[in-house]
Amino acid sequence: MARRFATHERREVAALDGIWDFTFLGEADPDAVEVDRIEFDALMAVPGCFDASPAYAGRRGLAAYRIRTDVEAGRQRLVFDGVQHWCRVFWDGELIREHAGGFSRFTAETEADAGTAEIVVLVDNRFDERSPLHMEHFDWYAYGGISRSVELHRLGPVRVEGLRIATASTADRRVSVRIDYAADAPASVPLEIECDGRAVLTETVALDTAGSLDRVLELPWAASWSPEHPNLITVSVRLGEDDLRERFGLREVRTEGARITLNGEPVTLLGVNRHEAHPQFGHTQPEALLVNDVQQLKDLGCNFVRGSHYPLDPLFLDLCDEAGILVWCESIGWQYPVEHLTDPAFIDAQLEHIGEMVAASQNHPSIILWGILNECPSWSDEGHPVYERLLGRLRELDPDRLVTYASINAHDDKCLDLVDVVGANTYPGWYYGDLPDIPGELDRISAHVDALGFADKPLIISEIGAGAVPGWNDSHGSLWTEDYQARHLDTVVGHLLDGQDRISGLAIWVLGDFKTTELRRMALTRPRGVNDKGLIDEYRRPKQAYRVVQGHFRKERSPRAEQA
Repeated sequence: MARRFATHERREVAALDGIWDFTFLGEADPDAVEVDRIEFDALMAVPGCFDASPAYAGRRGLAAYRIRTDVEAGRQRLVFDGVQHWCRVFWDGELIREHAGGFSRFTAETEADAGTAEIVVLVDNRFDERSPLHMEHFDWYAYGGISRSVELHRLGPVRVEGLRIATASTADRRVSVRIDYAADAPASVPLEIECDGRAVLTETVALDTAGSLDRVLELPWAASWSPEHPNLITVSVRLGEDDLRERFGLREVRTEGARITLNGEPVTLLGVNRHEAHPQFGHTQPEALLVNDVQQLKDLGCNFVRGSHYPLDPLFLDLCDEAGILVWCESIGWQYPVEHLTDPAFIDAQLEHIGEMVAASQNHPSIILWGILNECPSWSDEGHPVYERLLGRLRELDPDRLVTYASINAHDDKCLDLVDVVGANTYPGWYYGDLPDIPGELDRISAHVDALGFADKPLIISEIGAGAVPGWNDSHGSLWTEDYQARHLDTVVGHLLDGQDRISGLAIWVLGDFKTTELRRMALTRPRGVNDKGLIDEYRRPKQAYRVVQGHFRKERSPRAEQA
């Protein structure tokens, strides 16, 4: 489900999505579970979130999944696009991988005999030290399960392990390609590269047991990628008997003064935040739902979406590539306490998670911003070295994109020197102040950022919004009514588009309503147990504010407005 197009032509790949055997083990200690003695008494969809299903709704604990599949002899690789939150993977009773983090791709490998293999995955959605990146207080419901697709790859003696394609120059139609490989033994093999079916390189290369091959390619026929013209190019790399295909777009993302530029032209980001959640499917996003969300983003007039607050579904990114929607993709996080930033295990987990995020998504032209640590202690002295290390790691992994984070309080922030783009979350007219206070607060944020010496950095309002219970209105236009939310966002968007030119991006909180944590102190502030600041409800039905925002965004992005 998570592949928009085939990533391999030569390698044997089997999709393992479907119905797996399942059992819920509850409070069981994973270390005490004997895998060969598990009694599977139920079925579960993969991908899927077991605690979103009727039989196990809201259950936290250990669960076991099982599938049997026929394999040929040789090295096998399981590819998981996302498991929540912690898991152990067993092949014929042997532990071959443990992973924590959720929302990011990881693999597990083994040597297998020919025959029928039994794959068992222990999955735990509890909040504990085994998964340090997940916390119960997060303002979204953390569903559990094998939430994204699973594939089985049969590996040969030479393997293409990764492919990174970066635009060196849009004007010259030149790209750099890095091919990561592994081999059972040093070898000399043919290397072939095709772009959109055209052969652009053929040679013989000498391989060690692991390494990288760097090449520069000229693609004179290629058209550049932009929101208006999202032209995509497919690169096929064949190395020996293995291969890998990726899509990318020719485009350069930079900053020029206080503006973000795309291919040398300034761009104003108009969009929303988006959670990957649904009452019936949890974090699993069926294909029809992903297509629906992209269609509604386009209908709103958005050219921008922020992934909140974890790496996005691979298929959603494919769809954004095709639709020309610019993306802020960020690692998992929400208001971690300061103590986490001094915990080496937490930092190591974040670094591993960031590496997985970039490795899985680095070729998507839609992604222009990498982000970290939403609303975390960037206001603290302890925060600065951690933000510096994590943002530095992002720049090491991908020097061609901009880095940022969403500050919970820009007025007290101490880490803005570390970013390419300043992101500010603010809720005037909701958590404080009233509707007339919104323009002044947005202007104060702008003035403060400039006074700190960052007037040359683009500024994005990365969250702003107001709650509205779907269908609720009263004669006063009170808080929680659709009418209040519509007037609130009319004030916000109107001011940003008509009243100032300092702020160059907006991500309204949020596209759709979503279930939040059941931690009592949080749930008591969320009617229906839902964060209902969405322009649409959790079933994707538009609220009154949807049309208000649509009117502003479409007017701003009309051809006449772009030419003005």
